[in-house]
Amino acid sequence: MTTWQGLLQLDRERPWLLDAVLALGILAASLLAEAAARQSIPALQILLMVVVAGGYAARRAIPLLALVVTGALVLVMILLGLSTAVIGAGLFLMAYTVAAYRPVRIVLAGAGYTTAILLAIAIAAPQRMPPGELATNLALFAGSFVFGRAARIHRAAAGLEAQRAALAELVQREEARAALTEERLRIAREVHDVVGHSLGVIALQAGVGAKLVDTDPAEAKAALLAIAERSRESLREVRQILGAVRDPQAATNPNPGLAAVPELVSDLADAGLQVELEQRGEPWQLSEAMDLTAYRVLQESLTNVVRHAGTDRAWLRISYAPDEVELRVSDRGRGPAEGNAVAAGQRGMRERVESWGGTVTFGPANGGGYQVVARLPRQEET
Repeated sequence: MTTWQGLLQLDRERPWLLDAVLALGILAASLLAEAAARQSIPALQILLMVVVAGGYAARRAIPLLALVVTGALVLVMILLGLSTAVIGAGLFLMAYTVAAYRPVRIVLAGAGYTTAILLAIAIAAPQRMPPGELATNLALFAGSFVFGRAARIHRAAAGLEAQRAALAELVQREEARAALTEERLRIAREVHDVVGHSLGVIALQAGVGAKLVDTDPAEAKAALLAIAERSRESLREVRQILGAVRDPQAATNPNPGLAAVPELVSDLADAGLQVELEQRGEPWQLSEAMDLTAYRVLQESLTNVVRHAGTDRAWLRISYAPDEVELRVSDRGRGPAEGNAVAAGQRGMRERVESWGGTVTFGPANGGGYQVVARLPRQEET
């Protein structure tokens, strides 16, 4: 920290201290000037100079009152024929202080008062304030008020700039916090989709294996092997998600999209759920993020069929239109029961789809069963 910066900090923390030092400096200079000009200084003059200096020390605490008192005392000294060569010059500082720390109406009052003081001196002691000197002093006081007002405006502008900077920093922190929250929600959805789907498939395969363990050991063994493979695959996906969080450069495997739906259908067939896949319309390329959303919606919907529908058959239809893609999963089962798990899964699907400006509905299908219909609008190419 430089000396100037230290003084500025001291001025912000203890302004009265610097004002007192300044007043003592003016008093000392006045006494030295008077001592150099004459053999002795009258006691009354010393007393008035000390009182005036005390007013200067209070310049920022009570600016207008200090100006009024010191101005009146300087006028008295002039009328008494006492020298005010140095001590009177402090009135310019007082005028500056009033303009720098008080509103316009107070400044105008101070300007009027100093003008009245100068005119009173010019009238009562014309030898001390001839017309030329009166004009000079009026100009000097006007300059003091103008500089003080400029300092006030600059200080206010600096304060506004500091507020803007603080607000910008606050907004930046809030944006970072919101981004972190959004990323956590995204990770939670990804982990939920991966783990929920895998556990649903594992549960179905485990049920098949339990039924066949006595009658068809080979098929039961195949179910257990499928469970092991599905578990390893889920662990790999979860590690990939969490690894991308720790090190984004480490995420080398692409996210699944609609191109991976046939593999998803095949995995479910191995688990005992036959899914009839149908595609309509002319396919168009989804962005990577939207493609992942579409895949997760289908994955969650089919997982809910495995876990809640009580059926071994489902229908999946992907319909491409020029302005949107429709994803429809339906079954002939009993539909999901009300519960927190189902609600959380559906809420996650809705959040994913609505983030793209799309819609998703859940409810009974025509002819019985249950269906999920999601529509994702085509995004403009940039």
